[in-house]
Amino acid sequence: MPRSMSCPESFLSDSYAQQRFKEICQWAKDNHPYYQRSLADSDQVPILTREQVLDNNQILLNGHEVTGKTSGSTGVPVQISWSQQRHELEGKVTNKFVGWLGGRRNVTKMIHLGEKDQGDQFLDVNSAVDVQLEYLQKRYAEQGADAITTYPTNAERLCLAILERKLDMSFVQRVGCYAEVFEPNHERLIQQAFPNAQIWTTYSSTEFGMIAARCPHNPDFHHVFAGKLGVEILNKDGKPCEKNELGRLVITDYFNTHMPLIRYEIGDLAAWGECDCGKIPLPAFSRVVGKVRGALVHRNGERVPFTNLSVALREIKGMRQYQVIQHELERFELRYVTSDEYDEALRHAAVVEFSQHFGYQPQIEFRREKVIERGANGKYYASISHV
Repeated sequence: MPRSMSCPESFLSDSYAQQRFKEICQWAKDNHPYYQRSLADSDQVPILTREQVLDNNQILLNGHEVTGKTSGSTGVPVQISWSQQRHELEGKVTNKFVGWLGGRRNVTKMIHLGEKDQGDQFLDVNSAVDVQLEYLQKRYAEQGADAITTYPTNAERLCLAILERKLDMSFVQRVGCYAEVFEPNHERLIQQAFPNAQIWTTYSSTEFGMIAARCPHNPDFHHVFAGKLGVEILNKDGKPCEKNELGRLVITDYFNTHMPLIRYEIGDLAAWGECDCGKIPLPAFSRVVGKVRGALVHRNGERVPFTNLSVALREIKGMRQYQVIQHELERFELRYVTSDEYDEALRHAAVVEFSQHFGYQPQIEFRREKVIERGANGKYYASISHV
């Protein structure tokens, strides 16, 4: 008689999570070649790393059409396949989130354009700021478009231009940001530039779609779509983290039978919280600090979220744009954009901020640029770690 699959410790108090986890594990063990091999002699499901997915990408696809690819910003992209059922489920989740916000609005989307992104509502994120602002105003005047969807870094440059030029954007009722880390600085700028806008953010990935979305009643939290995903946050010993303890995200997709990803360590950091909105009966993150691959590594081996250093670099006088690349444990490259008058002082200030951030002075190679480009996927990476 076959043994039943054991549930991770994180799911033991949740009967729905236990049931769904066991069902997808048993299906994969019975039907999918990768899991027929990896789970053949065990009822314990190990962590699935990005490296393992890359090494076994074709067998994980199991002959199914590729429906998505990760960005591959710091390495080879992972190829993903979703079944039609899984696509339909994602649409239902999106509709649920839109319902939280109060329903749909006429949106202008300034994003990286794919093959399916056709129509007046789309504008390439690489368009000049002047072009984007003119397009927003035109879309509102002609079609009543009063909402914006874009990436946080693009929202930042739009806001700075609006504030500098003292433009009236009171007609914008909603601003949404996704695909990059959303920082407190982005929130403040959006509130100033779009005073009447409801702000939303989501945390998502190519592998799993929407993982969590900001609570419209308590914006300090992001509710996790636990109906479709099993989410664990684990410490360095592989044990479930306590509330507000930052740890590694490990995710299981309950419904994708084209390419099952079970206990996949996605490469992000997060912390559990307890949202007291009382209106959305889903677990919540109190923090999502972004990609581990974008987090920097301390010489003691610990991952250091980039957020604090990012804020410090942004505040240096004359800093227009920056990107930190960690090539080795104590060797960094700082790409930056500034004018001649600030160059020397900026470098000195950056050395001080690195020292304060890490508690020691790493080697920094400075590289002044005219512009720091977005990636091929339209996203902007402020930090990249190759360690």
